[in-house]
Amino acid sequence: MELPLPEAIPPPIPPAALSPISAATARPAATPPPIPAAARSPIPRATPSPDVAPGRKRRRAAQLVPGARIGVWRIERELGRGGMATVYAVVHTRFGKRAALKLAHSAILGPQFTAATFLREARVANLVNHPGVIDVFGTGSHTGRPYLAMERLEGRSLGAVLESGALPRDTAIEILLELCDVLEVAHAAGVTHGDLKVDNVFVLDQPGAGGRRTKLLDWGIARIAGEDDPLRGMIAGTLTYVAPEQIRCDDVTPAADVYALGVLAYRLLLGEPPFAAATDLDLLRKHLCGVPPSPRTRWPAIPAELEAVLVAMLAKQPEARPRLCEIAGVLRATRRQIRPRPVRTWIAPVAAIPPDVIGRPVLAKLPGRAQRITGAALGVALVIASLLRVLSA
Repeated sequence: MELPLPEAIPPPIPPAALSPISAATARPAATPPPIPAAARSPIPRATPSPDVAPGRKRRRAAQLVPGARIGVWRIERELGRGGMATVYAVVHTRFGKRAALKLAHSAILGPQFTAATFLREARVANLVNHPGVIDVFGTGSHTGRPYLAMERLEGRSLGAVLESGALPRDTAIEILLELCDVLEVAHAAGVTHGDLKVDNVFVLDQPGAGGRRTKLLDWGIARIAGEDDPLRGMIAGTLTYVAPEQIRCDDVTPAADVYALGVLAYRLLLGEPPFAAATDLDLLRKHLCGVPPSPRTRWPAIPAELEAVLVAMLAKQPEARPRLCEIAGVLRATRRQIRPRPVRTWIAPVAAIPPDVIGRPVLAKLPGRAQRITGAALGVALVIASLLRVLSA
């Protein structure tokens, strides 16, 4: 199993790169505004930590070997490694509980991303308290690096599943409904995920609580209502799924999750995301100004109500996007339309068969009381057999 790991959060885009795309031009336009030469350089990424000399590559974070201990946890093996952390399979040294431990890389820690920011995921898990959110068992620090001990999952990310081929549309709808459910609970708790994407949706090998097949991971950049946003002024998220208000560095609200869910719905139901571009800046411009392609061009038989809601989820203005309960209602209606109905075969009950036909050739040769007993036994057997056939149909 490999847990999907977040990439390093990029620093804010320079104001010169965003000046030609203002909030006033966020609505779809026939001709996108030009980007000046000063803004055509790639979006700046995280710079090397101060202890890395110019021209030298950053050293790979030290790998902990099996048997090493982090607090009360003993490492079994490495599960995955990303730009922000390494995830290990661990076991509790006293209780034998199996878990996954996410240990932050020291290079990511700094003024914009502190240990408290990394451990924010534990707070969010407790706030949301939903079976679709990974359970966090504890937090701590190892050699100055924060870590999270969390539920160990068996399965693959949705991104890895899609690499094997497209999902049946009814399966895709089930996944979208589960995401609507967990996001609705999160939003009611004042939490916005902020980085919904296929790699942060984990598909379980075996159904979990309530028959759920997915978990929504990586709440590390979630926003909590009523609290200062530690990532304010930064584009924190994945560019394929980022909402226009995140690009403008406006307040990030639950509507940003609805936008990302719309991008993910395009990917699952139509085969590809609504926007693609050769450069990051072109992709951002499409999110801000581009008109998403009609879903009907990729799914000619798409129900009209679903087509309308998919387009509305990608509205440039947050207040124009539908609510999660409305989205879920349309998805359920679509599921009923596209799911094939089972064919039932009706079997007539025994009472519909003329009584004088049942068993006559056999019973005619039996005398008196034996004929009555045998006839009754055969009648009961036929009734039971017919009932079993009706129930099994």
